[in-house]
Amino acid sequence: MTVNTLLAMDIDAIYEPVQTDLVRVRESLLAIVPPETALLVESVHHAMGGEGKLFRPLLCLLASGASGQIESSHIETAAVAELIHVATLLHDDVLDDAGLRRGKATIRALWGNKISILSGDYLLAQASLKLSKLNNCRLVSIFATVLSNLCEGEVEQIHTSYNLKTSWDSYFKKSICKTASLFSACCESAGVLNHLPETEIQALKLFGEQFGIAFQIVDDLLDYTASAEKLGKPVLDDLKNGLLNAPVLIALEAFEAQPEKRQTLETLVEKVFTEDPESLQQALFALLEEADAIPKTLAMAEDYAEKARSAIRFLPPTPYLKALEGLTRYAIRREY
Repeated sequence: MTVNTLLAMDIDAIYEPVQTDLVRVRESLLAIVPPETALLVESVHHAMGGEGKLFRPLLCLLASGASGQIESSHIETAAVAELIHVATLLHDDVLDDAGLRRGKATIRALWGNKISILSGDYLLAQASLKLSKLNNCRLVSIFATVLSNLCEGEVEQIHTSYNLKTSWDSYFKKSICKTASLFSACCESAGVLNHLPETEIQALKLFGEQFGIAFQIVDDLLDYTASAEKLGKPVLDDLKNGLLNAPVLIALEAFEAQPEKRQTLETLVEKVFTEDPESLQQALFALLEEADAIPKTLAMAEDYAEKARSAIRFLPPTPYLKALEGLTRYAIRREY
């Protein structure tokens, strides 16, 4: 049996405890647009439909089941997380001039920037409506903080793009704001809805944050290790767009004591910013290999995933907890 087959079995087992609940989440998501607004229906269904993994709702529901129970409020909170996530993707596609996402044409490519921005705004408005109906001020505060973090992270990313002096502090700030904050909110909200003691709510929140950092580090890794076909975008696309991510930061650090090697790497990275990355890929990968950047990046991700698992050791053994822990392991070894 191949590794890929094993991973496929693992992810099916991870989804299994909340499969029925995820159907309810998808129904909630696809019911948000009034049928008389035809273009909005088409654009939002394009963004929300298909066979999306619903990764953040999955995380929210597994954390809910592991820490108590899953009721209609948990379903709607999971839907809120997905609405916010997809809305940010629609806005990111405009900022990045992206034509493809996961191999599918973006809304901005199909209908233009204005429709992409307005569709994203509409999803954020719908997320706010769902939150208001839950009548829980703390949940409103949790997800409002996420929205603030997302904007802050995007500004930090713009400010540090194409900058070879990008620091680890800046990298982790972006990773927490743009990725881990929503993961953290999914898990914290589960504890809030299940009325856990504050120490346990904070432990779930920490789990989400540490897992979110691990997830982002693996996303960085995939920019170098995944095929363009699986990733749905060109290899080195993030680096081409000026994002110095974990493998390059690790390699630059590794060559601190070898100024000539570091200069060679910096020159290559600068060329990727302005030239065809494919022609530079072999030379860049050779330097990353010499610096052991790929295994070091994976080890960093695994370290954060283990910190995440440590945070939820207080939870009782259930299929939900087993799936939640399995999710952290699967996410580290995913191929796209």
